[in-house]
This record gives sequence, structure tokens and C-alpha cells, in this order.
Amino acid sequence: MIRLTGKDEPGVIEALAEHIDRPFRARQIARWILHRGAQSFDEMTDLPRSLRESLSRTFVLDDPEIVQVVPSSDGSHKYLFRLSDGATIESVAIPDRGKMTLCLSSQTGCAVGCTFCVTGALGAGRNLEPHEIVGQYRAIIRRETHDQGPVNIVFMGMGEPLLNAGNLGSSLDALFETISPKRITVSTAGVIPGIRWLARLPRRPKLAVSLNAPDQALRETLMPIARRYPLVELMAELRRFPLERGRRITFEYVLIRGVNDSEKLARALVRLVRPIPSKINLIPLNSDPDFLPGFERPPDDVIDRFARVLRNAGRTVTVRWSKGHDVAAACGQLKGAHHAVR
Repeated sequence: MIRLTGKDEPGVIEALAEHIDRPFRARQIARWILHRGAQSFDEMTDLPRSLRESLSRTFVLDDPEIVQVVPSSDGSHKYLFRLSDGATIESVAIPDRGKMTLCLSSQTGCAVGCTFCVTGALGAGRNLEPHEIVGQYRAIIRRETHDQGPVNIVFMGMGEPLLNAGNLGSSLDALFETISPKRITVSTAGVIPGIRWLARLPRRPKLAVSLNAPDQALRETLMPIARRYPLVELMAELRRFPLERGRRITFEYVLIRGVNDSEKLARALVRLVRPIPSKINLIPLNSDPDFLPGFERPPDDVIDRFARVLRNAGRTVTVRWSKGHDVAAACGQLKGAHHAVR
């Protein structure tokens, strides 16, 4: 069986070419899949029944299976998906004032091994295929209700997206059919070849970089990937990254008590990012005593002082008060499979 989900319109049309004798029919099918989220050919009522039956014998429109939906007290929902090989992933739907943000996964685990991230503590997994990435969006959007406002997608779930660039690229092409690139953000721990690949795309999502320290030595202790992609090389690459008018790179900085939350480090962070059009997203650590022993969230006054240093230096700063914390759905807490229910 050939999967059609996870393809953009040209991809769907190409896959159908040998089975459709009228090109407009292929376009109809592509729009049913991409714009209406069709799950079966039976839904495509403007196609002849004989064609629907024929297509059902060759093609499939499957999405990952939703195993569990865990509601948070703040309105977020954590989704546990089972994939066709039995692997599992988690994603999060976050409603906010009429908008909906979907946090999607790109791998079943993460080999990057950031010491403050539960997914990293669980270890590496396999890359997700395009239909598994796009399928998270399709499956969640069918269930979630919001005020018909815009949908945003952030690749900040399980995995390092830029270590799965090929499948991510195909997924972005499919998502761009209905979602503007400016509403999709790809977050990376600093995979320089992936950033170069992203820079070459004709249509680019927004870029977020998980920084977490303003110097090489500290960043290495928090993010082992910094040994392979040193901070000085990463910042040089980001200075070259092409930005559309009005866009900025987002630097994500997870604040960990007594580790990277001092005012001295805040001033060093200002100096580091000054040459790059950017904003800084401060993320107070979402602690997990089982998987992140010894790491704690800083007190509110420490967070406020760190943010104040940045703002006083003219930097644009937001503090992400993560949603879904009560159901382990906040930033850095996604686990998948056997750890889904706490």
C-alpha cells in the first residue's frame, strides 16, 4: 500500500499519475487530503464510487493512532501516539486566546542528550517519516476545537528536527499547503549542517536555537552537542542565516537554578547575541525529579532579574511560562511510550 499523507500536492499528484486518467481528479484528491484532512477515499464524495474503490486497494491515508489524550488544567492536551511499528511519541496542543499552537515531534527519542531535557535523558530513537510528522497535525486538528483562529506549529517536541532534515523538509512542504511558513517554527540544539540546509530552502519556517549558555564551557556541560558544533561556529553560521523582512532568530534559554541564571551570564548573553536580529525566549526549567535529578527551576525573583538585565540592554525578551506542566507536557518533558502516564 502507498501512503499519500505526508506529501504535498505535487507529490500526491505524482503518486496517483499511473492510476488516474484525468489530471483534475488527482488535484481533487490532493485537496481532500491536504485541505480537508480526509481519512479515507469514501469521504471524497465528488469522485466516482468505482474510482474510490480502486484507489482504496492501492493507497492508504493513515495517521498515527491516538492512544491517549491527557488534559491539563490550563486547557492544553498531551497526545500519545502509537506508530505502525509500535514506537510511540508525544505531541501537545496548546490553545491560547483563539489561537492554537501544536508542538510536534520529529523523532521517537533524542540522541542530542541535553542534560536538562527528559527526552534526551531517555536516549536516541528513530527518525519519523513524513506521514508520521504530518499525521500528528492531521490527527490533533481533527479533535481540537478553537475559535477558528490561526494554527501555529512548533517543532519542539521529541527529537532534534535538523537531524531528520530530509523527512522534515517533505513534511514542511505538505504543511505549507495550508499553513504559512511564518507560522511554523523549527527549533534546533545547534546542528550547523541542518541550519545551512534550512537556509537554502526556497520557503523557510522560523528558526529557534536552543542556546542555554553564553560560553562554550558551560554550554558543553549542558548540551554535549556543543563539542561537535562549537558556540563560536554556531554564532557565525547564525549571522549568515537569511532572514525575511521582519523576522528574527529566537534564542531559547532554559533557566536552571544555580547553573546558568546569574546576572553575569545574562550580560554575557547580551554580548553574544547583539550582532544577530533576534529575540530571547527564557524558559524556566520544567523540573522532573525522576529524570533530571539535581536540576531545579530558579525562584521567580531570579528569573525576573535575569530578564531585566536583557531588557535593560535593549533585547526583546519573553518568559515562557510553559503550559501543560501538570501532565508532563511542558517544554523538555515529553517522553513517549512507557513513561506517558505519571
